[in-house]
Amino acid sequence: MQNIALLVNLEGMSEKVTTDWNAVSATLKKRQVTQEALVDIYAQLCAGLKVSTRGLTLAKLNADMVLDNVIRSTQTASYPSAGFYG
Repeated sequence: MQNIALLVNLEGMSEKVTTDWNAVSATLKKRQVTQEALVDIYAQLCAGLKVSTRGLTLAKLNADMVLDNVIRSTQTASYPSAGFYG
């Protein structure tokens, strides 16, 4: 298993923190998660799934994905809305 960046939410907290797989897997081992379960969790994270276990919600952090301006620009547009084309 390679080290991957993760976004982690602790149960009962609203904040999310970034960490890595090596740190989280060490924590999960201390919480009695088996090696087979760790492999399953890792595979689910690599597949893009969110995983909740032992009071943690984990998601793979995809630094390549930038969502700014995907739907629309944050600046005011200089073109009319669709209703004004004529």
